[in-house]
Amino acid sequence: TALYYASKGAFVVAVEPVSRHFEEMLRNIELNPSLKPRILPINAAIGPSDGFVDIAVSGEVDGEASIYKHGVKTYRVRSYTLRLLIEHLKALGVDIDRFKVKALKIDCKGCEYDIVINEPETLKLFDILKIEYSGYLRNYTVDQLIKPIETLGFKCRVYAHNDIAVRIGLKKHGTVMCIK
Repeated sequence: TALYYASKGAFVVAVEPVSRHFEEMLRNIELNPSLKPRILPINAAIGPSDGFVDIAVSGEVDGEASIYKHGVKTYRVRSYTLRLLIEHLKALGVDIDRFKVKALKIDCKGCEYDIVINEPETLKLFDILKIEYSGYLRNYTVDQLIKPIETLGFKCRVYAHNDIAVRIGLKKHGTVMCIK
């Protein structure tokens, strides 16, 4: 995803908590040297608090890695709230206010609810939100994401992005695209 958005001209902050996945991302970035200046990789998680979280991974390559599920292995990783990540970026010289369009893509297997519920002021900084939600991990529904986001002035639509969303239903899993 980072390579795709960078190839379209975006500056991308790519946050990946699982070290093996992070290393793969770095290798992919190295294979695309023209895009490398447009991608800032960060080996951390987005979570409910600043500090460290335990993230469960079921295998070597696990697209379901989450702080809200059980797995074969658990890793302790650096964690930021979205607001603190943005502050960290400013300390690194990246000020998101200078960008014409600010998009946030979230695929964090359960933490999306923490961001929406706990950080509405931070979400206001963005023009576009694309959120893959996994409510089944926490017994939440899509409505618990959409209602608070729409109160911030976004218009949202929900769609199925994979067979899991089709099988278990959009109330518990899917993608929400929101635009101001």
